[in-house]
Order: sequence, then structure tokens, then C-alpha cells
Amino acid sequence: MSHRGGSSSRSENSIGVVCCYHNLPAVTNRAGTESNSGRRFYVCKFWMVPKKNCNFFRWVDGAVDEGDASNSGIDSTILNLQENLRLAEAKAERRKKERKIVVQELRKVNNDVRVIRHMFAVVIFLNVALLAVVLANRSSMI
Repeated sequence: MSHRGGSSSRSENSIGVVCCYHNLPAVTNRAGTESNSGRRFYVCKFWMVPKKNCNFFRWVDGAVDEGDASNSGIDSTILNLQENLRLAEAKAERRKKERKIVVQELRKVNNDVRVIRHMFAVVIFLNVALLAVVLANRSSMI
């Protein structure tokens, strides 16, 4: 998510469609408060989805309430930071799972190495025993 702060005119794309900070067409709603009853406004299409909402807000009539411009930038920054945190936590969780798989695979490999070493020792022992039998047979023939 990136915030394109600035004046409300920057929230319109090249064909005049009002867009939120996601650069997607904004949706219109009607205010239900006593002071703005029925007044239409634009908001992010994800306004009902807390982690996706970019907090874009603009009155259809273009009026800017005192504090709206500065708060929308701060709100968008907070949302960007929250999204970055969520992504970092998800990445950390994926890496934790990957590490666990790697550790399990290393344990299997270490176990396989132990088995191979044991088998190699048995083969060497059997070769030495066979050599001893062969040498014993040769010396008894002489």
C-alpha cells in the first residue's frame, strides 16, 4: 500500500474517476450523522476491511474539513506500518516453519550417516575376518 498524500485533486485518475490511495475507484456513501445527514462522500472500496482499508475519505462536494488532510496521511501511514508488520510476521512464521523442516531433514541425514558408518564398520570387520580365514587356510596348506 502506498499513500499518495496531497490535495484532493490528486485522488482523481486521468479520466476523472475518484480513486483511493490504492489507486482503485472509490465508492460513494451517504453520511448518517446529524451534522452531515445525507451528505455524500467517497471512501476506499475496502472501508469495511480493517487491514485493507487505506482510510481514503473525501466529500463528494469537495469540501475539506479541518484536520482531514493531515489525519488521512497519518492514518494511511499507520495502516501502511500495520500492513508491513503483518507481512513481516507472516514471513517470520514461514521462515520458522521452513527452519523446522530443515532441522528435521538434517536429523534424518545425521541418522542415515550413523547407519552408513555402522554398516561400513561391519563390512570392514567382515573383510578382516575373511582375510584372517584366507590367511589361516594358506598357512595350513604350506
